[in-house]
Amino acid sequence: MRQKILQIITLSNWGGAQRVVFDLADNLDKEKFEVEVACSPNGLLVEKLRARNIKVYEIKNLVRHLSPIDDTKAFFTLKKIIKKGKYDIVHCHSAKAGFLGRMAGKLAGVKKIYYTVHSWSFYNKGEYGFAEKVFLLMEKIGSLGVSKIICVSNRVMADGVRNKIAKPKKFLLIKNGIDFNVENKRDEIRVSYGIKSKEIVVAMVSRLAYPKDPFLFLQIACEILKQEKNIRFILVGDGSLSNKCHDFVAKEKLEEKILLVGEKSPIEARELFLAFDIFVLLSQFEGLPITILEAMFAGLPVIASNVGGISELIDSEKGGFLVRNNYFKEIKESIYYLIKNPRIRKQMGDYNSQKAKASFTLEKMIRAYTTLYLEGV
Repeated sequence: MRQKILQIITLSNWGGAQRVVFDLADNLDKEKFEVEVACSPNGLLVEKLRARNIKVYEIKNLVRHLSPIDDTKAFFTLKKIIKKGKYDIVHCHSAKAGFLGRMAGKLAGVKKIYYTVHSWSFYNKGEYGFAEKVFLLMEKIGSLGVSKIICVSNRVMADGVRNKIAKPKKFLLIKNGIDFNVENKRDEIRVSYGIKSKEIVVAMVSRLAYPKDPFLFLQIACEILKQEKNIRFILVGDGSLSNKCHDFVAKEKLEEKILLVGEKSPIEARELFLAFDIFVLLSQFEGLPITILEAMFAGLPVIASNVGGISELIDSEKGGFLVRNNYFKEIKESIYYLIKNPRIRKQMGDYNSQKAKASFTLEKMIRAYTTLYLEGV
């Protein structure tokens, strides 16, 4: 008999956690599992799930920001869905859905409740630093009703243990994995963006919103372009910082050298990776970023903030460079070094590709979650 699973995540826009939810819903063995999803409405996750005939519950009150009224309504909606659906497993993702879903699942009598931590809520000091102690308390309360807390990186798990979110035996490590099955359209894509064959493309793919730092990427690009002309910078994504980024590029009159291409579909974004030469990701905090995995599978050297589980992906000076505290000069010098050393770029990219194929495949991630669901360990 198939086990019935409800995956719950707060937002339905297309980010790293949403990709994991989609991959679980779409790739788990259909003979063993029946998967449904609950999330906020109208996002790409909803569209992609329905295109695969996966049932989705859109919960309009499931919002990212703190809202006692919306949170209460979302909680009772989730509880009703869970009781009616008679799920064997409730699996929560992201902080808000993680707390509300765990509580609703517990009160609905579900025996197996799992929570994947893509990034701890208390990491977000930039937006919610004033509520750090509240978030810690909520994580600890939520852990009481959960069978396992799955962490996407060793760093995330260590921070959970250090902050005494739960007893160490309740934590489980399952790292993200992807299937990078993309047609190589490098030449075609570069021509479509007016990129010359000898131009080096430095790119960042992310939400244009905190905790990412796309504006720092643009500032560094501006400085490098004062010295190097045979370079193109590409920023892929959309978000609350989009207007600020566009205004900066326009003010510096760099529209031809810095391309802001907006948000792309998952396939389009992955095809773009194969048109890049250097990948950059600048963040204030992270779990285990999917975009870095995509860059690794695409055979790119990576320059990234040394936060969260990024050091578990990128071996500094073998697969790229890790930068502490988003230090402007160090990021700029790392990009400049890779621009000037094509042989090193190739070596680092090859190293990343081999590491990704060995350790971060979708098959490996699905196998780990399958074992968890079937055996409860």
